[in-house]
Amino acid sequence: MEKCMYFAGVGGQGLQVLGKTIAEVANEKGFYVTYSPKYGAAKRGGLTSCFITVSDEPIGNPRKKKQDILLVMEPRAYQQFRHDVKTGGVMVVNSTLIPETEEPDEGVKMVNTPLHGVCAKLGNTKVISSVALGAIVELLTDIFPDKEVFKEFMLRQLSNKPELLELNKKAFEAGNAAIQKNLA
Repeated sequence: MEKCMYFAGVGGQGLQVLGKTIAEVANEKGFYVTYSPKYGAAKRGGLTSCFITVSDEPIGNPRKKKQDILLVMEPRAYQQFRHDVKTGGVMVVNSTLIPETEEPDEGVKMVNTPLHGVCAKLGNTKVISSVALGAIVELLTDIFPDKEVFKEFMLRQLSNKPELLELNKKAFEAGNAAIQKNLA
């Protein structure tokens, strides 16, 4: 089993936190993992992305041409990477910022999910990585059948900030509910 993921957007959207979280939890669960960040020149607003590969066998090439899961958070990322999903793969589109999309490539499932809209309902855009994590984890049930491992990870990361822990748990649940609604 090998799952290749690519998350793309702009700086400040929590993509590196999202990628690192999935990589660290997968590593804790005994999987082989690669995490490869890519940063644009600008700190905020420049394109940023990361590749994550999770496998039960050693990983030869961490960057694949086509991904099992592609998350695009903003229009430039959508235009640049929308053809980089393998047949049978899933493209998650942040429909809050990318309201207009074209038909996906044949054999690719596109899931429009309003990730930033979920943050707006929660009243805090800083939890975008937790909202996106909740959404992406729904597509990783073959690797992580129990989503609680991510909540446990959050607990360890935010144990000294209980107010942030509760908000991030709510964000995770809201992101998970949003993608479930759109997967149907």
